[in-house]
Amino acid sequence: MKNLNFPGLPRILVVDDEEAIREGLRSLLQGESVAVESADGLEAALARIEQRSFDVVLFDVHLQGSGGLEVVSRLRRRASPPDVILLAGYGTQANTVEAMRTGAFDVIEKPIHRDRVMATIRRCLEMRQASRELTWAQERLRDATSTELLGLSPSIRALEQRIEEVAQSPDTTVLIAGERGAGKELVARRIHESSVRRHGPFVIVNCAAQTENLLESELFGHEAGAFTNAGREGKDGLFALAAGGTLFLDEIGEMGKALQAKLLRVLQERTFRRVGGVRDIAADVRIVVASTKDLRKEAESGRFREDLFFRLNVMTVEVPALRSRAQDVPLLAHFFLDQYARHLGKNLTGFTEEATETLCEYEWPGNVRELRNVIERAAIACAGGMIDECHLPAFSGGPLDGSDEIARNLIVLDGNDCSIRSLENQLVRKILEATNWNISRAAAMLGINRTTLYNKIRVYEIGQRPGREAVEVS
Repeated sequence: MKNLNFPGLPRILVVDDEEAIREGLRSLLQGESVAVESADGLEAALARIEQRSFDVVLFDVHLQGSGGLEVVSRLRRRASPPDVILLAGYGTQANTVEAMRTGAFDVIEKPIHRDRVMATIRRCLEMRQASRELTWAQERLRDATSTELLGLSPSIRALEQRIEEVAQSPDTTVLIAGERGAGKELVARRIHESSVRRHGPFVIVNCAAQTENLLESELFGHEAGAFTNAGREGKDGLFALAAGGTLFLDEIGEMGKALQAKLLRVLQERTFRRVGGVRDIAADVRIVVASTKDLRKEAESGRFREDLFFRLNVMTVEVPALRSRAQDVPLLAHFFLDQYARHLGKNLTGFTEEATETLCEYEWPGNVRELRNVIERAAIACAGGMIDECHLPAFSGGPLDGSDEIARNLIVLDGNDCSIRSLENQLVRKILEATNWNISRAAAMLGINRTTLYNKIRVYEIGQRPGREAVEVS
């Protein structure tokens, strides 16, 4: 079907026990930019549906042994269900209402007319595409407030460029590296949204949050009775749920070695098997993985399969830590503050100079996630107006080291002014210079809090930190 924007060609399965109808429909559809397969019975059809996902199934409602409309309900219960168009004998239009209630998209009477078939399938695929685009738009709107990549620093610009490069190859496996809280999940989502798979699902699984056996079942699904408490019916796994889209495996360094071997097979063969199953199922997904661990070192130490590491390390994306892009902190802080101000119904107008300095000087070991939490706490603590230092937690500013030492003979007595005020003025200036105007460290060395230090800076008119550029936030 021309002018349809699917991740790949739309897949259609024709199920009918009359060979002439099967081949006629196959011949008709093959010239319409769709992938067509056929099956002569229910068992063969279900086997094909287990192996790969389909967008539309043309199904003979009177197929022997099919159970009629029950098959429609069965197909619509799948994790990634196809739309079902029923083929019915002449004079059975009275069953159309019941078929639609069951979940069928439409009913086409036999004998089949070319124009009727083509119009129905096009309408079905257009509605399916519209539904995917609506889902994508809703997810994009929901994620619009995820601003871990918001920033103007060179490292963020380089990351954006890398994402665009990776997105051009929609099937290539991607390894995302970075610290906790830096935004690896958002990078994975941005890769998905920038690729042709953006209308497909984006499925996330945290490999550290589940036991190996449970994770295997979640990823691959399981057959009925495959293990204790497996249930009477089988279950589709996340590989099936993510068909046509992207599967994001977070903290893959925590995955057990037995499961690593099975994942390696999926990457090599592009197929997988359910737990307890014997049939290979096509894995029509892009796999994106992330780890806070250095997988190369993990592989060298034997804690991670080396062959899997090389399979995963096709395209690597490094997410910069927040401390390496401190110039983005004010922009992020204002964005989060605007969010929480609206949520709390408060008139919060920004940050004082002291509060901004505090945020910029902190090391942020928890990265953007920690910054967001700090701004939320400040927004709750502040009744209105500007966020000040008193609304922020007591940041340590990092450990003191030898670079903060100053020679005691740097402070000299002025013969004309031996007052405590003069000595304090000199001391504050020297320590600010020695710490490169790191207010937190300077305050710690002086044995006072940051607010008191700022007051002394104003009283003694010491001025601003050299090289500090004003940050404009609109």
